[in-house]
Amino acid sequence: MPTLLEDAYINSQVASYPVSILEDHAIAVDATYYLHLQLDSQPSEPLLSALGGVTGIQSRIENDLNQWQANNVIPFFIFDGQNLKGQDEVNIRRAREGIAQTDRAWEQYFNGQADAAVQSFGENTNAFHPHNFYRLLQGILKERKLHFLVAPFNAAAQIASFDMTDSDQVGGVMGSVELLMYPINDCVIRSIDWETRTVRAVSKTHLLSVLNVTDHTFVDLMLMAGTSFLPAFPALTDGNIIKNQPSNINDALNILRVARKDVTQVCITFADTLKAQDPNWLDKYRKARMLVDHFTYIKENGEITVHNYDTLTQDNYEYLGLSLPPEMFHYLNTGLIGPRILNPITHAFTQAEASKKQTSASMEVLPTLDGTVSPEYRKLVTQQTPQIKEAALSLVVARLHRAFLHSTVTMGVWFDRDFKRKLWDFKNQGPYLEQWKSWRVSAEVVEKLFPDFVHGSIFSEVLALEKPEFVATTFSQKDKKVKNLSSDLIKSFSIWRFLHIRGYVDNKHELTSWGKALSQALTALQPTAKRYWKVPHLYESIIVALELVRFDLLNAKNKHEELRGLPMHGSEDDQLSLLLISRCACLLKLRHESYGYTGPLSKSLLAFRSLTSEVRAADRDLVEAILASTFMAAQADRRKDANWELGNSLPFHFDPDVSLGIAVKTFFDEINPNDPEMAKKKKNFPSSYIPYATAFPEDLEIACEFFKAIYAGIKALPQSELSANDQAVWEKAAKYLEARA
Repeated sequence: MPTLLEDAYINSQVASYPVSILEDHAIAVDATYYLHLQLDSQPSEPLLSALGGVTGIQSRIENDLNQWQANNVIPFFIFDGQNLKGQDEVNIRRAREGIAQTDRAWEQYFNGQADAAVQSFGENTNAFHPHNFYRLLQGILKERKLHFLVAPFNAAAQIASFDMTDSDQVGGVMGSVELLMYPINDCVIRSIDWETRTVRAVSKTHLLSVLNVTDHTFVDLMLMAGTSFLPAFPALTDGNIIKNQPSNINDALNILRVARKDVTQVCITFADTLKAQDPNWLDKYRKARMLVDHFTYIKENGEITVHNYDTLTQDNYEYLGLSLPPEMFHYLNTGLIGPRILNPITHAFTQAEASKKQTSASMEVLPTLDGTVSPEYRKLVTQQTPQIKEAALSLVVARLHRAFLHSTVTMGVWFDRDFKRKLWDFKNQGPYLEQWKSWRVSAEVVEKLFPDFVHGSIFSEVLALEKPEFVATTFSQKDKKVKNLSSDLIKSFSIWRFLHIRGYVDNKHELTSWGKALSQALTALQPTAKRYWKVPHLYESIIVALELVRFDLLNAKNKHEELRGLPMHGSEDDQLSLLLISRCACLLKLRHESYGYTGPLSKSLLAFRSLTSEVRAADRDLVEAILASTFMAAQADRRKDANWELGNSLPFHFDPDVSLGIAVKTFFDEINPNDPEMAKKKKNFPSSYIPYATAFPEDLEIACEFFKAIYAGIKALPQSELSANDQAVWEKAAKYLEARA
């Protein structure tokens, strides 16, 4: 399984059972593990890490869930919540290993070894984390009326709690080998083969017997072998010590026996290895061990509980993190918000910790798919998007207990492990909360002034601010509290507050220069959005485009010719124009059949996608912080049962792959100005380059109109916001497109 880091010894102990034993039972399923299985199933998506997305996973999930239903087995999916202490470090290590593998695949592709490159890409699908598919899977489950739960932290601990308490909710558990570390009754289902009607499962009792160890020692062995929150014991990954790599739990046992089954003694024995490879491993192990012994889960009555609470140490914040109020876990569990905005708060440093030199950070910027650390990427993640993340943190922390106000949130980056930046503390809260508080809009005013207002569309919210009589009614009043907002008004409030905090609206609630540019762009795109109303996320992609322009990223600069995949034909101006147009197209999605992508690749556009993904994620953090603050301030009815729908109706969770950008670049690179064979080439293009595209002529038209809409916004900007030289590049690109589209 390419996406899973499995233990060969444990897998050798798996036994098969008839699927009939699961009939009429609910099975608690680790959603991350399940998505790993789907990514590894056939037909596979070998170019996942080369494109930044997949085309067929939804149909595979749908087909698999049909089999669960046909066999009268109910899946109860449990999703990971917040990160555990140490999880970011492990994710970074694994992702960097994945980058090294994809670099080899790219080299093969550049050298014309297409088949070998596809195979190499396919061997490294773990570069794309299954968490990226959470919303997709949750949406499918919602449509099928299948219940799911988001755990406070890791899904494995939550699933184990069902088994530990003999819950009536589930009749079995399915997940990764990490489930075996927790106090489960016995078997962990590893896979279900519906065709052969067999279930593969491993028994914890059997493992303890064949290894001849106690449960306590078994947990140590699992931790030494490496988990999702603790790197493997360095000696186990050393080929000079363990000849057969990757090592397994039996190798860990052989090492542990030498030291009388004491992990501290093992670390003393291999002190030189630890000093050279991971000097702090013992400290990490001790925290990981405490995490397993004191895991957090949701009880059946809804209470957030720590296992073995009575023996919890006073310094538990060092391994469990700071304890958030149950209200935040409720918003996480019901899908109102995701864990990204909570992670850095939970893992913030207390004043005592902040005064010491830290080897870790409250939050980490994780590796990109392309692995490129360009100057513009470095500036983006260390200087530009931290401003957005600071605003998000300010809104949420201000609503929490005063103790959180005296914590410090730091940020690290995957490409420089010595880099640490203070992201938030009580001395640096900014104007964001006051901007958030300044909004008050009544439903009656909206209905009166805008009969066709579409809440959450972005288009309606922006254009409403062009009407002075509406703007005058949008200010908060001390004697009139905002409360009991409808879901529709919550959507609009969230967008207005976002636009204000991001500088598209000023303190008078009037559109700024960038706000007016946004309005022009949205207005220019409206006919296309109406014509192709089934194509979602067009308006939010306009905001992303302008955010990228503001950060000096959406332009024809920074070609990075070493990454290949650039336009090749025409003059230099033509190539730069097409580069800009194709970058704009990367913000949209190519509609595609449920088959693996077969077409050209571009590492250059993949690197650009890393920039757009970082901006989208930061903007999404801010939107979720605004939404959470709305609920925490009692402006919304917290008893409503539509949190998931509300959270997912707001922008910036859409993160498309680069296939449309590649298709647009490839198509126009073969087109001459006023080409008489344009219609013929457009008709024949999909079968030659992207045979499984379902609506390329429409997608091409949408991409062209999308570019024109952005350009309409660019033209509205004064030169004080965007230089004449930068605007001239957009003008040339518009003329390039006009001669070919």
